[in-house]
Amino acid sequence: MMQKKGFGDAQIIQIIEKIIEILTPLSATIEILSPVVVFGDIHGQLADMLRFVNIVGRPPHFQFLFLGDYVDRAERSLEVIMWLFCMKILHPKKVHLLRGNHEIRRINAVYGFREEMRRKRPNAIWKFMNDAFCQLPICAIISRRILCMHGGLSENIKDIGTLRELKKPVQHKCCEESIVVDLLWADPSVESDEVKFNSARGISCTFGEKLVNQICSNLGIDMIIRGHELENNGHRFLFNNRLLTVFSAPNYSGLFSNKGSVLKISRSLKIQVVTLVPEKSVESLNLDTLHRMQAINEFDPRKPAANPSCRSHRSHTSSGFIAIDSMYAHDTKNCRIVETRRASSLTSVTPICRTPPRASTSRESLSNLEMSSKPISADDNMSLASIKRVLTKAEAEDLMSPKAPTPTPQLVKNEETKNTL
Repeated sequence: MMQKKGFGDAQIIQIIEKIIEILTPLSATIEILSPVVVFGDIHGQLADMLRFVNIVGRPPHFQFLFLGDYVDRAERSLEVIMWLFCMKILHPKKVHLLRGNHEIRRINAVYGFREEMRRKRPNAIWKFMNDAFCQLPICAIISRRILCMHGGLSENIKDIGTLRELKKPVQHKCCEESIVVDLLWADPSVESDEVKFNSARGISCTFGEKLVNQICSNLGIDMIIRGHELENNGHRFLFNNRLLTVFSAPNYSGLFSNKGSVLKISRSLKIQVVTLVPEKSVESLNLDTLHRMQAINEFDPRKPAANPSCRSHRSHTSSGFIAIDSMYAHDTKNCRIVETRRASSLTSVTPICRTPPRASTSRESLSNLEMSSKPISADDNMSLASIKRVLTKAEAEDLMSPKAPTPTPQLVKNEETKNTL
C-alpha cells in the first residue's frame, strides 16, 4: 500500500502550536509595506486559491495579505487553512492573515468547517484550530495609506489610535462587541449614507460614503479594502473609489457564476486586479437571487455530498491529507484566467486578456497568451518535507521588509501589461 505523505494528526497539532507562537506577538492591527497581493474570501476553494498563487507568484518573492473567511462552504477548508498556516510558518514576514467572520467558532460550527473536520480529523483539532483563530489580527494598514479588514467600518473608529489599541487574543464571544464586530461583519450601503443596523446579517451595521470619507480623513489614509461580500465581477469600487471590495472565490458555493479576484498592489501603490472567470456556468444560474440565498442558508454540514458547494469544488483526490506529493499537487478546473485592463481611472476595470501562469517581467502583450488548464505541478520549495523541516527549527524564517513608500493608491495606466510588483 502506498504511504500517504500528508500530515498526520500530531503534525497538524504541531503546526497549530507553531502558528499560535508566531501570531501571538502580533498586534490586532498590523502595518505592512507594499508591494503586496491582497486576497479576499477563499471559503475552502483550495484549487482556485492555488491557481491565483500560480498566477501572481509566491513568497518570498511576493508578499501576501489575506482578508479572512478561509473556511466553510466548500469541502477543502482544512487544506486551505493548513496551507495558509504553513505559508505563514515558512515566510512569517511575507504572509499576513487577517480574521474573518467565519473564523468565529459559532459560525464555522454551522457552515461546514466543523463537519468537515469531523470527517477528516478528531474534533479536538477543530477546537484547537479555533484557538489559533483568536490570535489572528483584525485589520492591516498598507504603507500607511490603505486600511484593510474583512468586514467594514465602525463609527467608533476616531483615529488610527483606536485601531492600534485593539488587543489580542480576541476571544470568540468578543467578536460580537466593540468595534471588532463591525470590522468583521459590517457592509457598505449605496442606498443610505447613515450608519444603520445590518438587518440582512442580523448583526453589526451598514455604512455609507459619509463614514468612508470621515474615516479616511481621520486616519490620514486614501482608501479602504475589504472582503466579506460576494461580487459578481470579483471586485467592486464604491464611493468615488475610496472603498474596494474583493472576493476571491469564483463560482461561489456552486450557486453563482461569479468571478473571483485578487489585487496586486505595487510598491508605488498602483492597484491591478487579476480575475478568475468560471468557464462553465452552473445549473442553478437560472435561480433568482432570493432562491440562491435560500439555498446557501439551507447549507447542511451533516450532508456534505448533498451541498452544491461540495459538488462543485470536490477534488479528484478527496482525503484528509493536504496533498499526495506537494502543497501544489491539486487539480484546478472550471476556470479561465483574465486580467483587468489597466485604466487611468479606478472606475474602468474591464477584463480583456488572459494572463500567463505567474507574474512575469516580460513586456510582451498578454493578448495571445493562455493559462494552462493542467493540474498545478509539484514544487520542491513548497513540499511537505520542507515544511516539516521548518517545524524542527528553533524559530521561523525572518525576511527583510522593503522600505516604506508613501505614494497615493491608483490603478496603473492603460498600456501593455507588465509586472508591477
